[in-house]
Amino acid sequence: MHTIGRTLHDAGYFSRLQSKKPYVSYKNQQVRLKWAQEHVEWSVEKWKQVLFSDESPFVLSYAVRERVWRQKHEKYNQECMKGTVKHDKKINVWGCFTYAGVGDLHLVKGILEQKQYKQILIHHMLPSAKKLFGNQEFIFQQDKDPKHTANSITQYLSNKQINVLNWPPQSPDLNPIENLWSILDREAKDRNVSNENDLFLCLKKAWENISSKTIQNLISSMPRRCQACIDNNGLPTKY
Repeated sequence: MHTIGRTLHDAGYFSRLQSKKPYVSYKNQQVRLKWAQEHVEWSVEKWKQVLFSDESPFVLSYAVRERVWRQKHEKYNQECMKGTVKHDKKINVWGCFTYAGVGDLHLVKGILEQKQYKQILIHHMLPSAKKLFGNQEFIFQQDKDPKHTANSITQYLSNKQINVLNWPPQSPDLNPIENLWSILDREAKDRNVSNENDLFLCLKKAWENISSKTIQNLISSMPRRCQACIDNNGLPTKY
């Protein structure tokens, strides 16, 4: 066994924990690959026309473990530990952004279904697009969630003559707003809130203060995301 391990090591193989990525079916892998091939030549200027959107959950307590300086015997000292809550309260928010900045951040009430989603499009997506694009045409991005592709939603977007970006299934790594959610969570990591409303207000403040450079870097990564998807034959990427 030791000889096998050394041989693998000499060949450039190392024991590592497996990466955690959503399983992608073979069918969707091919759809992702085809989509990336069709969009890899889009310039950053083209991606600047896209309004990316998504929903995301957030919990009251910032959950990421952080490093602390301590001695061996201080492992379980309160100041050296990260407190956890078994069933922490959470909220769901909807948001959108483009190269020019962030749009609205909206607190979702209960389980988001197509009726509420349509109201979000009316009262938050369209005003955000107006603020960010003015009278210029834009492309709206949403994923393949059933409430996004329901007939009532498709009809509404068609009636408003909104160009909707065809989006591949199982592709959070291709949507830069997924990274923006993580950035938002970190920006609000020092939150000291006791209820869902205060959490939303804290997130909203952090959302509005996200730097232009951060936002622009995320949009500018789209050609690289497409290329990474192609390089990995449609399977999940580092993004």
